[in-house]
Amino acid sequence: MYHARALHGGTPDLWEENWEHNDFETALQFCESDPLLPLFQRYATPGSTMLEGGCGQGQYVAYYSARNVKVVGLDFAQQTLQRLRDRVPNLKLCAGDVAALPFPDDTFDLYYSGGVVEHFEGGPERAIAEARRVLKTGGVLLISVPYLNLLRRGLSPFRAKVWKRVKDAAIDVREDSKFFQYIYSTREFEAMLRQAGLRVIATQGYGILWGLYDVSFLEKLAARIGGNGTGSPAASSAVQTNGESNSTATPGNGRPTTVRGLLKRLAVNEDDTVPIAGLGVRLMRVVCANMMMYVCRRSDP
Repeated sequence: MYHARALHGGTPDLWEENWEHNDFETALQFCESDPLLPLFQRYATPGSTMLEGGCGQGQYVAYYSARNVKVVGLDFAQQTLQRLRDRVPNLKLCAGDVAALPFPDDTFDLYYSGGVVEHFEGGPERAIAEARRVLKTGGVLLISVPYLNLLRRGLSPFRAKVWKRVKDAAIDVREDSKFFQYIYSTREFEAMLRQAGLRVIATQGYGILWGLYDVSFLEKLAARIGGNGTGSPAASSAVQTNGESNSTATPGNGRPTTVRGLLKRLAVNEDDTVPIAGLGVRLMRVVCANMMMYVCRRSDP
């Protein structure tokens, strides 16, 4: 996938520019309604050691550190890390490269990589190998990359200017656009993980509203469902789900009772446990989930 911006997807400057305008508090609030929350609750347990490789503005580092997980956040965007240090001084942060981690072997119980390795035009293999190296025996890697869902498969013939099918990662110089990221089928990415010595034990598609952004006339609908109709679905939904503007009544179990509340539970939390409607969430993950999360354990010879 290419974009018209002047900066390459794998450069720190692009992400410094992106995160400078993001709201940390809103991102932190979204951790409460994150579709990945059940996975983190299972594996990011109090007292465990966790590395987030490519932590960005640091909402996950802050959120899980406050819940007694021993989290280290690493990123190559040093200005972003400094802003995070100024905002939350007690966090453990490190400037570095996910393809050359500055940690010994067998250091972490959990490694989280959320939408990072796809931005390296030469391929994600070095970063995946490093993730395995720093995991303890039996440690867990949660790694997500953009998903070649059914919607994208159908749209690809019409997006030849910005999407290109390739068999292998390669540096591609274009005058009119810059490389941004790769999008993978589950078969492609699982093969890379296995080759690196990681055993995939589960997968979960997520980011359904973001996936709808691939269809221009559905952008406004996705933003409206996600929140107040402005900004990204994730960002706006965080305000609506956790902020004072959410007037949805909830019963004793904390679950919303209104139609709007139910819609947010399905579209934002992506809760597939809702009777009957949860089947629709699972279907939408196949059709248009933006990302695929791979839950892996370190395999030893």
